[in-house]
This record gives sequence, structure tokens and C-alpha cells, in this order.
Amino acid sequence: MRSIWILIKLYLNSIYRFQVVRHSKDPRERRNAVMSIAAVFLVAIVYGGLSGMTTYRMLSAGIDASVPMLMLAMMASLFALAMAFAQGSATLSGFADFDTLMSMPIKTSRIVLARFMALYLSEAVYCLAYLLPCGAVYAIFGSPAWWFYPVFPLLVLLLPVVPVVLGSGLDLLISAAFAKSKHKKGITTAIKMILLLAFVVVAYLSPQLSSRFFADPAKMSGIASRIYPPAEWFGKGVTGSAPLALLFGGGSVVLCALFVLILNKTFLPLHDRLTASYHVRNYRLPALKRSSAAKAMFLIERKRFFNSTAWVVNTIFGPVLIAVLGVAAAALSGVLTALFRTIGLVQIVPAIFIGLLTFCATVTPTTCCAISMEGKEIWISKTLPVSARIWLRAKLLVNLMLVGPSLLFAIAMLTVFYRNLLGAAGILGVVLLPIASLLFTTVFGLYVNAKMPRLTWKADIEVVKQSGAVLIMLLVGFGLIALSVLPTLLFGIGWLPAAVAAAIFGASAAVYLYLMKNAERIRENL
Repeated sequence: MRSIWILIKLYLNSIYRFQVVRHSKDPRERRNAVMSIAAVFLVAIVYGGLSGMTTYRMLSAGIDASVPMLMLAMMASLFALAMAFAQGSATLSGFADFDTLMSMPIKTSRIVLARFMALYLSEAVYCLAYLLPCGAVYAIFGSPAWWFYPVFPLLVLLLPVVPVVLGSGLDLLISAAFAKSKHKKGITTAIKMILLLAFVVVAYLSPQLSSRFFADPAKMSGIASRIYPPAEWFGKGVTGSAPLALLFGGGSVVLCALFVLILNKTFLPLHDRLTASYHVRNYRLPALKRSSAAKAMFLIERKRFFNSTAWVVNTIFGPVLIAVLGVAAAALSGVLTALFRTIGLVQIVPAIFIGLLTFCATVTPTTCCAISMEGKEIWISKTLPVSARIWLRAKLLVNLMLVGPSLLFAIAMLTVFYRNLLGAAGILGVVLLPIASLLFTTVFGLYVNAKMPRLTWKADIEVVKQSGAVLIMLLVGFGLIALSVLPTLLFGIGWLPAAVAAAIFGASAAVYLYLMKNAERIRENL
């Protein structure tokens, strides 16, 4: 048991970097680790506050307590499912320190259990932060029975089990099925993108679903129960039904045990299949092409990005959503124009378009991971006969290449098909503010990653999902949305949005000049 706990602590420390905070002698490393932990706590506080407010509103409206418990349990489970699906195979079977662990005098079953428990605990942190405020509000305003206090925390701890098993199991099956394919990365990335895009759509519709729960709680609870029965077991189990509480708790434990047992039996062959290299038969070397240093570095950065499934999945949603927005705006222009006029939203149409475009263009830029993704191979970039400016510019160009075309396409569709609603000033805001925000997040993301590099990682998911630079840029993105939308909402479309765009362009130029001026020092200090 002690060996299992040690392995769990090692993995959790690699995610949250508690040991770096306690023992590192490098001030920069300690500062980066503290900021990473603080960003996680900030996200948890925001989600917890939202769940608490939702519970209070439903209880104040006279809705039965099982309804907000069901709804929030379903949302937390959906989040855990998406996260486990994104990182399941890398955490459970495809990890980089496999040889080190297997050479230790530790049973394989304990390694398997420790990896699963580490994955479960990393998701349980967010479930606890999301649902404990909900339970606190119910305890204060709902006057539950005494047994609620021990049962609720226990069931909240078990809540991530089912989504973690389903998400990581599906990820392992997909990864193993296409492991021998020539285009395995492209296929698995495409499948993950499609499924996680569905999660984004559901998350986007969550406010509408919440309002429907208020309007018809019985009907919506029935639909949610049919879609995901464990949410109903949880909601009714913590508010009065002992059989459903036992069913939820016992079912979660049994499912966890079965999954760990199956994973233990297939652990070694599964790892070999996921990590083995397969080569094309009768390979012939084609003619080598020469290119400039700038183009060569750009191609290297682009290849590094597309070779990481986790990186692509975490970043590609913005460009995809922008392209979908452009197509939908063109196809439904007549319907949407009539709708905006009917419900009286003509005045805020520019703000709606600016907010959507800014969100999609600024969510998790590639540059906030670009330096960290080089990892322990950073010495290669340091020894290449290429200037640091070219090295940094290549990283900037990858994000612009990924987001720029779809953003320009969407802007063109919106300004052409909705020009009568936007007007000249509105068109100016829709064109300038999203582009300015894209440029700022691109250069500022690289600046943040240069200040907070994470080069010692075992799996790329640690950089893409759990690094402080990514969390900080997520908050910066939301700040840019507010900065872009508020002038339009509060003061109308006029000279102010253009002035805000000019300020963002200026800030982008200042950060870019700083990066270029200090490029060599930034690279040498890594």
C-alpha cells in the first residue's frame, strides 16, 4: 500500500508541482509553480461560485433539491469525462517513465492501480470544487437531515469514477485500435476533436439548459436521467433516497474494480501497442529539399504541433468554431437577421459577433505551450546555427497559421451578410477587435511561456492541460473578451472600440519588440 501511495504522490506532484514550491532553489521555478497552483485554485473558485449560485437560485424558486444536485452532477461528470478522454491513454498506459517504473521491485498491479488513482484524483479535485459549494448552500438553506453530511462528501468523491472509467477506457480503445495505422495521430486526433467538440457544444448550451431546468424541472430531470442515470442516482441519493445512494456508491466501486482488473490484465501488451513504432515497407528516400532557416524552423514547429494529439485537441477548437461560425452565419443570415430584429437585439449584434470571434480566436493559443513542448530537447534549439529571433517567430507563425485563415473567413462572412445590421462603425469593430486580440494572445502567450517554461515533463498532457502558462492565458482570453465587448455594450459602436483595438495592437507590438530584443537571452536562460 505504501508503494501505491508513493507512486500517486509522484504523479500528483508532477501535475501540481508541490515539491517544486517546497524544495526548489530556483526562484523562477518556485514562482512558476506557485502561479500554476494559484491559477488552478482560481478556476476552482469560479466554478464553485457558479454552482453555489445556481443551487441557491433553484432552492429560492422552490425547486426540489434533487434537481440542482442532478444537473450539477451531470455537468461535473461531463467535464470529468472530457478530461479523462483527453488524457486517459497517456496517463494509464502510454507514460514516458514506463521503463523506470517497471524496473523497480513493484508489482504491475500496484503501478496500474496507482496510475488510475492518480488520474481519478486529478479529476476529483475539480468535482469537489464544483459540488462542495452546492452542498454547502443546500445545508444552509435546505435544512437537510443529519445523514446528508456524511453521505454527500462520500458520493461527491465517488462521482468522477464513472466518467473517468468511460472516458479513459474509450481513449484507450481508440488509441489501441489505430496504433498500427500509418496515420494514427491524425485519425485519433480527428476522433477526439469530434467528440470533444460535442462537449464544447453542450458546455456552450449549458446556460440555456439551466434556464429550462428552471422552467420545467420535472421534464428536464427526466430527460437528464434517461441520458445519464448515475446523475439521477446521485441527485436523489444525497437528498433522501437511501437505495439510490447505495446503488450509486456501490456501482461506482464495482465499476472501478472491474476496470482496474481488466487494465491490469492487458497493461503490458496495451503499453507495447500504444508506444511501438511502425515503419512503412519499401521506404525510399526522396530528393531532399532546401529551404531558408526561417522556413525550416516554421516547418519544425508545425510538425511538433501536429505530432502532439493532446496539443492539437486542446487548441484546435478555436479555429474549428470560427469556421463553423462563418459558415452558419452565411447559411442562416436571413433567419438570424429577422430574429435579431424581432427580439430587439439589433443594437448589440456587433457586441455578440465581437465576443464570439474574440473568444474563438484567443482560447488557448499554441504559443503558451510552444517553448515547454520542446522539453528536455531544448538543447537542440540552443545549438542550432539559427538566431533566437527566427526560433521565436516560427512559434508565433504556427498560431497565426492555425487561427488566422478561419478568423478572416468568419469576419468576411459576418461583414458581408450582416452589413446592414452592423453599419460602418460596427464593421470596423468586428474587423479590428478580434484580429487585435488574436495578435495579442499570440505574442503574450509566448511571453508568458518564456517566463514560465515547463521543460521537465513526462507526458505532453502535463504541459497542454496542467501548466500555469495555459491557465493564465485562459484568464487573459476572458479578459480580452470583456475588454472588446464592454465598450460596444456600454457606449455603442463609435470611436471607442476602434480606440480599444488600437490599444491592443500597441500592446501586441510592445510585447513583440520585447521578445525580439531579448530573444537570445530568453533562449539561453531556458
